[in-house]
Amino acid sequence: MLFLPDSCGRFSVGATTFKLPVCPKVLGTAKIRRNSHSDGGPSVKPALQLDEVIFTAYYPADIQGRNIKKGLDWLLRSVSELRCQRAFTGISTWFLWPIVYLYGRLLKIPVYPNAPLLRQRPTVSPEHTQARSETCLSSWPLVIFSHGLGGSRTAYSQVCTRLASSGRVVLAIQHRDGSGHAFISSTTGPGLYVKEEDLIWTSNEETTMINFRQQQLTFRQYEIYLAFYSFKQLIQDGYKGSNHGLRPIDEGFIDWSSWLSDVDTKAVECEKDVLLAGHSFGGATVAIVQFTILSTDPPAGISAPIPVHKALILDPWLEPIPSPGPRPPQGPGGVLPQLLVINSEKFSLWKDHFARLIGVVQAWEPEKRRILTILRSQHESFSDFSLLPLVSRRPARIVMDRIVELSEAFIDGNVDKFVNEIATRKMEIRIVGKKPDGPPQRQLVGEVGELIAH
Repeated sequence: MLFLPDSCGRFSVGATTFKLPVCPKVLGTAKIRRNSHSDGGPSVKPALQLDEVIFTAYYPADIQGRNIKKGLDWLLRSVSELRCQRAFTGISTWFLWPIVYLYGRLLKIPVYPNAPLLRQRPTVSPEHTQARSETCLSSWPLVIFSHGLGGSRTAYSQVCTRLASSGRVVLAIQHRDGSGHAFISSTTGPGLYVKEEDLIWTSNEETTMINFRQQQLTFRQYEIYLAFYSFKQLIQDGYKGSNHGLRPIDEGFIDWSSWLSDVDTKAVECEKDVLLAGHSFGGATVAIVQFTILSTDPPAGISAPIPVHKALILDPWLEPIPSPGPRPPQGPGGVLPQLLVINSEKFSLWKDHFARLIGVVQAWEPEKRRILTILRSQHESFSDFSLLPLVSRRPARIVMDRIVELSEAFIDGNVDKFVNEIATRKMEIRIVGKKPDGPPQRQLVGEVGELIAH
């Protein structure tokens, strides 16, 4: 058995995957052509059809006196998943099979599946010690996480479990918009990564992949709202049976009473201070959702907005977002959510993209250093991929530690203090060679894990 690195936080971490069946809703006009699994022939279906919302909750778990085996599958293991991996990567099935078998059969996330939610939350003293209060209990804060292209609800388990082990509930959405490498739906079967050649356009609108990405962002907005709204109902009203609201994705036993708030304490705080987080295309999703929450009403059928307090955006990919934007609403009103962007070195060296990022962030946070670059980080450094057993290296672990430290400091309101207490660098670029196609290979001056505050 292979395990990803343990979170090593104050709390043991549980993980439960929920699903919410919804009335089918088609967004956009694009369709996709796929081979049918029943007769092998081609079939055409809507590219963006919402009929189910799926997410995995990572949370502080109550494992005291319980016989729960540690380990959650990191990768889906069905033969259909192998076809999905091929659709995303374009690599031969024969080459992929050993990799999928190794990580699908053996690799586990170090969490306790379907463990009860811990209801006794100790309060950390103002001195940030491990001292515990026996009388002061509070609700767990809520984080909603959106994955990037090729990601999934388990592909960012390192970030999610570390946040959970420090005392938060994290909902990792499984986006079913064709942006993930694969998903398995209980209603429509395997869902595959959508490439441009898969798309069939049925209107005269702009038939580009960027236009489809913009439609995916709208689809993702619905998923996030529905996930939050249904989770909030579970916390407030409890489990209503298999025909109402959220239900488990598997047949494992769940102590539903641990999720239900009582008279004195909410199990999870859903009324205020929600944090949105996302990576890459998920970072663009967070930017769009945050902007939309402040400027428009929730999607039809959802009665209340998400009370977002902060947005953590990891190495965002902004190209699918229409320009200019996203911009905060103008005029008097409430306080804007706080914003932090953590960028990879590569994306900070991407001149046009970085210039646009600076413009977007300055519109939200004009006086604060809200973009940080981690030296020697790669775009995939924010996911589990750089920490997989047999391929993980020390620099990748240093970068992941820095990502989580910054994320926790931001959530706790201490990010400026954290940045001021560690060494930061000015942005200096050096040439270290040539790329295969001729242009110079650029690199930021500094050592792995060091920060640049922009």
